[in-house]
Amino acid sequence: MAAFALLNGGRMVLDPVGWFASIPDLAVTGAANGHLIRDVGTAYLASATGLAFAIWRPAQAMGVLLVAAIFMAGHGIGHLVDIAEGCAAAPGGTATDWLGVIVPGAITAALCGWSLRFRQT
Repeated sequence: MAAFALLNGGRMVLDPVGWFASIPDLAVTGAANGHLIRDVGTAYLASATGLAFAIWRPAQAMGVLLVAAIFMAGHGIGHLVDIAEGCAAAPGGTATDWLGVIVPGAITAALCGWSLRFRQT
């Protein structure tokens, strides 16, 4: 998850319009907004940092994992709401919604919950 967030966020920050053009069906949502894409990319980079720290120091990672999970899972929930409201690029969402946002958000939230067993009191 750290590598996914790092690569995705890095591309979003360094080449927002190219990132936008490379995602299937994303153009259906409207024109690329470079500023917004960079903002979300920065959140992915922050999540990558927290996830990498959790690999390095699992016993001290609860706080950074919580922050990563708030973004990643919150982003996934936002996509689920779009799907439920019929606002997604396709009925039921696209593979990008599911594999690029919703599943990574669920995995990050699960990692955060799982890390509770390593927490130091």
